[in-house]
Amino acid sequence: MSIFETIQKRKSAQSFRQEPLDAGVMEELIDFLSGLNAPVPEIDWNFDTLPYLDMVKIASSEPGVKAPCYLVLRAERKQFSLQNCGYLGERAVLFLTERGIASSWQGSIRINPANDFEDSLPYVTAIAIGMSDEGFRSPEQQADRKPLEKVAYNRVEGYKPIMEAARLSPSSFNRQPCVFVSDDRERVHIFRKKPFFNNPVTNFAQCVDAGAAMAHVELAAQACGFRPEFLRLKPAPSFKHGLIYQASYALHKEA
Repeated sequence: MSIFETIQKRKSAQSFRQEPLDAGVMEELIDFLSGLNAPVPEIDWNFDTLPYLDMVKIASSEPGVKAPCYLVLRAERKQFSLQNCGYLGERAVLFLTERGIASSWQGSIRINPANDFEDSLPYVTAIAIGMSDEGFRSPEQQADRKPLEKVAYNRVEGYKPIMEAARLSPSSFNRQPCVFVSDDRERVHIFRKKPFFNNPVTNFAQCVDAGAAMAHVELAAQACGFRPEFLRLKPAPSFKHGLIYQASYALHKEA
């Protein structure tokens, strides 16, 4: 299965079978995540895989979706740690999708630090994972997303598969805050929309969303024969009023 097929197939499950995941698959997931490099490697991060009852013990309220297992992502409190976790989490989601395992981002879960595991890194977000009877998105199904011309700008035609993959990245409440802009220096820039009244909860979620979009851009660029180089440009490029710069990828052509 190509990465484009996996991205098209992925969708958020709303219900899960309450049965444990195969131990071998969980070991594969742990090995896969442990081998990933975050876009900004200087930020410390880690993850847990928790069954439902353990997730409930540390959460302030029950998860929005009951699943047999949750992938919990943590990171030290630094600039770009949320985007890092969004990237890492979406890489895990696509890894599981390839294996027929359903998932659903659970951005509404809040963790009470007093109930959290001792000496843990700060909680960022969680992903419900497990088997589901809902199935995945078929190649014929259209994802509920904004049209490409609403989220991708400039030299879109030359990078259309990459932009399409970026358009299909998940986001909190399907708000699709990310915008993708290519330039004449073979780079794709990722921006996110500034939320109304600069709401901190929405800001938090949209930083994670941007990280998930970064994963789609990077993997699609690799599949198109590029060697994508992650960049955080300074000074930050600007595009339209109300957009916040997140990151860029330089698309080097493979020899």
